Amino acid sequence: MGARLRFSWRLFWILFVAAIVGILGAVPAGLELFGSVLATAESPPLPVPVLILIGAIQNLILLGLFVGIGLVLSAKIGLGAEYTQAWLDGEFDSSQLWKAFRFGFLGGLLVGGVLLPLIIVLANYLPNLPFVTAAKIPIWKRALMCLYGGFYEEIFCRLFLLSLFAWLINRSWRKVQKLSSGAFWAANLTAAVLFGLGHLPSVSLVMPITPLVVGAALVLNGFAGLVFGWLFRIRGLETAMIAHFTADVVLWIIGPEFL
Repeated sequence: MGARLRFSWRLFWILFVAAIVGILGAVPAGLELFGSVLATAESPPLPVPVLILIGAIQNLILLGLFVGIGLVLSAKIGLGAEYTQAWLDGEFDSSQLWKAFRFGFLGGLLVGGVLLPLIIVLANYLPNLPFVTAAKIPIWKRALMCLYGGFYEEIFCRLFLLSLFAWLINRSWRKVQKLSSGAFWAANLTAAVLFGLGHLPSVSLVMPITPLVVGAALVLNGFAGLVFGWLFRIRGLETAMIAHFTADVVLWIIGPEFL
């Protein structure tokens, strides 16, 4: 356990850069989805380049905190990016990586296969869903957007949020480091709910937030979050990343073709 609790700066920088790549991947599609709304917004009090610089610095600091705290707390309860750490430690096992890929890929297909028909039905009642608008976006932009979920959202929601809640709940319940199933599922449910609610601010830019929208965000994204969280626990962060990326490929690349 002592070796596992050792903080790895190399792993920190790998995940930090991966999160930045995920954020940048969402920019091209995001500009098309929400560009018209942003163009009609009031002029900011400061020049746009200055605001971008300030925002970038603030978000990089926050991102560093999310990654660092996530690595520390996840290690305390036996979670983390175990395959990447094993590679950094020279203990990489390719057969284990294949298992992670298989679990992640199948988990992502499960999530995408469950959510896609529900979202297609929901689109009849909510025609301004970003999913519907995405059908008009070039496929390469939708592909890049999958990196946002696969990298950034998993690092923030699973490595940081889930680990934080799991550590807090487990510590309050058991006073020991080993993560109990009850503490994990309580934390996984909490992180999944926040994961669902976290999609509402962007959706509010293109449509009003109604009870149906809130319910859909909680049920659909919450289900996905629970699956990704479970994979995070049994197969590591990388497996959850693969699953999230695969699910987004189903929803953002294949899904709009059904419209």
